Amino acid sequence: MKILSVLLRIEWLKAVKRRSFWVAVAAFAVFTALPAVERVRNAHSDPNAVFALPESWPDILGTAAGIGPLFVGVLMILLVAPEFSWRTARQNVIDGLSKERFYAGKVMLLAGLVLFFMATTVLIGVGGALLSPGAGGPGFVRSSDFGYMSGLALAMLVFGSAGLFLSALVRSSGSALGILFLYLFVEEGVARLMSGAGREALRSAAEFLPFNVVEDLGDDLAHYPEVLAEVNADRAERSLALLEFPDVEVLAVAALAYSAFLLGISLLNMRKRDL
Repeated sequence: MKILSVLLRIEWLKAVKRRSFWVAVAAFAVFTALPAVERVRNAHSDPNAVFALPESWPDILGTAAGIGPLFVGVLMILLVAPEFSWRTARQNVIDGLSKERFYAGKVMLLAGLVLFFMATTVLIGVGGALLSPGAGGPGFVRSSDFGYMSGLALAMLVFGSAGLFLSALVRSSGSALGILFLYLFVEEGVARLMSGAGREALRSAAEFLPFNVVEDLGDDLAHYPEVLAEVNADRAERSLALLEFPDVEVLAVAALAYSAFLLGISLLNMRKRDL
């Protein structure tokens, strides 16, 4: 336990001294707060526009779902990759940390960022709901809301794991960011080709590509079957194709598998290469 607290303190001190950390935190808070402020204003001006809990959890979490995973992935790269070019990673090992403990600190950083961004989302959303007139339904958080929160956290974990993987592999923040964004474009193209190939197996496989898994976990319709049913009923009336999502449990297993794979490869890479 003592070494864990030491690693946590080291990563905390490194993060708070980096300007990129505070810029990312401020930007995420602003992007998350602006929709909440707009919903509070609407609730005060329009009696029909209620912003209350638990009904507003899909809106609150949906705002973070669009940007949260990308913020975690980018920030992991900005915080970890420069340690190799600045030789701070090498110095940490010289000062007594093993490569495994150094890497454990980065995994703790990843977990901390996921928790931090999730907490920021929840606090801003709850604060906005408390400032709004009107009352919501019974309860504060429903089981489906917890499911959406868990899905969003897993989506952030996948992107953060990808950020740590690219940082350990490329060891340059600029190159790692370029590869991350390039991958997103490439996967989108590959997913379209697989979906349009006419084979059911390829279409099913396309749904479980990493970015598609992240998108589905961040989509509120995947977590609220009753809302999905209403949306599909409306689409059926307009002769549109119905929306379908894999089971959330299957998506969660896929996300955990991707994260475990990326983190495992990162650890092996760090063990074999000189710092």
